[in-house]
Amino acid sequence: MKTRKIFLSISLLVVSTSINAQDFHLSQYDIAPLYMNPALTGVFPVVDGSYRATSIYRSQWASVLSKPFTSAFISFDKLVGKADVKKWGVGGYVIDNNAMSGSFNTLNAMGSLAYNIMSASPKHYLTVGMQLGIGYKTLRPNNYTYDEQYDASTNTFNSNLSNGENFNKTSFLKFERNMGVYYKYIHPEKKIHPEIGFSIYHMTKPNESITGGEDYLPMRFNGMLACDFIISEKITLHPKFLVMFQGTATEYNEGILMYYKLATSGYDLVGGFDYRFRDASVFHIGFKKGMSMLRFSYDINTSTLANYSSGRGAWEVSLSILGLKGKSFSQSLFY
Repeated sequence: MKTRKIFLSISLLVVSTSINAQDFHLSQYDIAPLYMNPALTGVFPVVDGSYRATSIYRSQWASVLSKPFTSAFISFDKLVGKADVKKWGVGGYVIDNNAMSGSFNTLNAMGSLAYNIMSASPKHYLTVGMQLGIGYKTLRPNNYTYDEQYDASTNTFNSNLSNGENFNKTSFLKFERNMGVYYKYIHPEKKIHPEIGFSIYHMTKPNESITGGEDYLPMRFNGMLACDFIISEKITLHPKFLVMFQGTATEYNEGILMYYKLATSGYDLVGGFDYRFRDASVFHIGFKKGMSMLRFSYDINTSTLANYSSGRGAWEVSLSILGLKGKSFSQSLFY
């Protein structure tokens, strides 16, 4: 009984944080550019790419819950415009989050558009972007147990008893709007390529109250800073920093990825580490072939919830494919 209450308390804490304070996060946020900044739509400054397809799956809290929280993300974006100068990037993404065995679900489907202001310059990429779409949330209160349902005669919870709660709404369909700006400097003769971006999500601040009152989703502000350091023909380092503000919640991420070119195989070994302040240490491992990458990450929980999870936070796997001009999908995948 005591263990069950502890697990339920943890679950509700995480769910309430997701509802009222902060969006679901991804450890491999750099693999989901459209989820972090609309201005990154169709931005392929390193190679002459024509489209990008990305998928991510995340599972967390399996160590403390009978069924884990899961997140599934897919996106697609591409360049459009004249053959010689393509200034526009178009695309979209869908992210689906399930908490407590589907008792709470959020789904966002967004169309994305970006414009390259400095497309005439091969060294500078300055883009602005906007997203329009919907956010849909569903709560299934009958899947939970409540204090009112405790049956003292059997010393158990009885779901057939009234829960004593009054939910006026259990689903929300809201219009969403996001905006962002991004800059990157690339010079073929230089070994340092910095980038910076800023974006705002949930600009419509939809009302998500389940009691008929007012409970507005706060806007999410993202600030990103990163840089490519070409150390040698075999080694490239990519330090990165991300800060997000949403309501009273703040998230800081700092980390580094290393790309090491394996001799004669054509593959790059990818490894790295992130630290999400007061939350988790994240380890990355993967392989990169041309501009396609498969990556796995694991979160070791460092917050107070580590007392219950024994540090086992989440795992995440991603696949990102950048299509190349004049090549088929399979040729791009194994380029």
